[in-house]
Amino acid sequence: MQSLLASIVGAALFLIGCIHLYWLFGGRGGFSIAVPTKNHSESPLFIPGRIETAAVMFIFWAAAALLLMQAEIVPAVGPSWLPAFAGWTLAVVFLLRAVGEFRAIGFFKKIRNTPFARMDSLFYSPLCLLLSCLTTWMMVIT
Repeated sequence: MQSLLASIVGAALFLIGCIHLYWLFGGRGGFSIAVPTKNHSESPLFIPGRIETAAVMFIFWAAAALLLMQAEIVPAVGPSWLPAFAGWTLAVVFLLRAVGEFRAIGFFKKIRNTPFARMDSLFYSPLCLLLSCLTTWMMVIT
């Protein structure tokens, strides 16, 4: 079961990293609904640059790799405690992302009438909660 959970979460993280790779190389599909805005007519609350996009991509891929190491699907590299630490950290980070910062991101956001906010409510935050639950489940059965 642990291998299955790690594979599901790892695949999701890898795919999310691939979306960031697409954006890194100039793709714009989906980008307008991936960054929060204050309202329909305003610009994004932040504009991620190439360095930030690349960093997020590598973080997603590293998290996927560490989960696969925790489940012993791929050989562990680095300190023996790192995969377990990464797994629990990832579970907490995704839970915090789902809850949000109470303004523009997460289940408890105040800004709700933008394309990003709708996608966040319907897809991004539920996905983060699901990834947090699956990662926690994977870590508990370790």
